[in-house]
Amino acid sequence: MVRPQRPQQQGAMLRELAIVHQLMTTRLNRALRPLGLTMTHTSLLLHLTGHPDGCTIGEIADAMEVNQPAVSKTVKTLADRGAVSVHLDPADARRRTVRLTPDGGALIGQAMQAMHPEATLGLADLDDERLATLIDLLRTVRIRLDGARTQA
Repeated sequence: MVRPQRPQQQGAMLRELAIVHQLMTTRLNRALRPLGLTMTHTSLLLHLTGHPDGCTIGEIADAMEVNQPAVSKTVKTLADRGAVSVHLDPADARRRTVRLTPDGGALIGQAMQAMHPEATLGLADLDDERLATLIDLLRTVRIRLDGARTQA
């Protein structure tokens, strides 16, 4: 049963999440600029860190919920920098597997260092317990949304 207050609470959460997302994305993109990266580049690289055998363009597009041409453009930029390698499937030349290179791994480390001051600023008022709770809550929402992908 939906309590009368629930829609207002969810609306307030969505408003806060949208504002935090915009503010944090702007700040993180600014912090990443000296590295020649954006949050889009960083998100793709971070996704690949969890897939040592690589991912296809389609798998990345599905995971990031963007279209394949957008992923291909980002992959090309990162491949030109040596951060990822692209391998054609011998059985199907249309299928490309993208893997993180050692240079890409080092770039992720640099990106995380560049973003750290902004994360520290944004999370400064949260003690360790509240930060752990926030991480747990966000993980719960992410898992729910990840599980609902196939239903959409």
